[in-house]
Amino acid sequence: MEFNKRIPYFCEWLNQTKVDVAILFGRANVRYFSAFRMNRATNNILIIKPTGSVVFVVPLLDYQRAIKRCFLKQIIHFPEDTSDYLAVIKEPLAGVKISRVGVELSTISYNQIKYLRQLFSNEVEFVDVTEVLEKMRMVKCVNEIVAIRKAAQITDKAMKEVIKKVQEGDTEFEMTAYAKYIMGEEGAEGESFEPFMMSGENAWLPQRISSHKKLAKGELILLDIGAIFEGYCSDLTRTFSLGGLSTQARKIFQVAYESQQRAIEVLKPGIRGEEVDHVARNFITQAGFGKYFPHLTGHGLGLEDHEAPLLDKGSKIELVPGMVLTVEPGIYIPGIGAARVEDMILITENGYEILTKVKRELI
Repeated sequence: MEFNKRIPYFCEWLNQTKVDVAILFGRANVRYFSAFRMNRATNNILIIKPTGSVVFVVPLLDYQRAIKRCFLKQIIHFPEDTSDYLAVIKEPLAGVKISRVGVELSTISYNQIKYLRQLFSNEVEFVDVTEVLEKMRMVKCVNEIVAIRKAAQITDKAMKEVIKKVQEGDTEFEMTAYAKYIMGEEGAEGESFEPFMMSGENAWLPQRISSHKKLAKGELILLDIGAIFEGYCSDLTRTFSLGGLSTQARKIFQVAYESQQRAIEVLKPGIRGEEVDHVARNFITQAGFGKYFPHLTGHGLGLEDHEAPLLDKGSKIELVPGMVLTVEPGIYIPGIGAARVEDMILITENGYEILTKVKRELI
């Protein structure tokens, strides 16, 4: 959805569902409508009325920057680090008769919902806006795809540089730190999630954090990294080794890799998420490793590193052009190792486009 259509579309939904006001706290949703970047240490709030009136609520320290750089006209501020920081939302809602309030029920905190109940009284009904916002954000517009492409390129570069640099005796933590450095040097706002390297036993546990374990020959090594560019996330995993792998370790890599390739090949508009998952999961199961594939096949990417649609069992969402998602089946076998290859995919009118390019085969 093009940026200038987002608020009108959402307001139309508010009118249709008879929601008197929406109060959004989710970082991704607020940025989706405001295009304003916040430091991760703080938050902001968006108040949207069905009339199209929008009030942007930011911390005092960010107020002048918001006035200067955000296109929204009604901007107010709250003091940070106070228990009553939500008191500021009373003013823009004064005099408005409210019986139904739209909130992100799946992510709103207990304290936030408690405050809103006190503000509006117990007679007010809270309506979950999560589903409509997920639907809006699933399909990316041209500008969003441009940002995601850049995020993918940044992550590709970091992965290439780590693979080029890594050697026996380096630690997981050192290699993850190097990947973060490269992503920052290439222009990333930050990491889309905590990047991690898993090797040997740490991989098949699996242990989704880097440690000070030294890398050695004879083990499979996974590196999972992602960058943020202009708010949009990337996500990339590669599996490699420093040599000396057992036949069984090579086999589980080949099965994981081929299952990913088969799943990618069926991507096209109209296919359901569960159908893509079945292709990957069925191949791994037929190879005898089904019980060692413990997660979904893929997920959407955008302003969050994990968002709709999902490629998983029971996912009925049909893929459409403009969706961006990962495909990442994996195998984790105690005592042997783990393997996963993950790429970012754009669904196109005629099929798909792979956005991440770095070498996929076992290195």
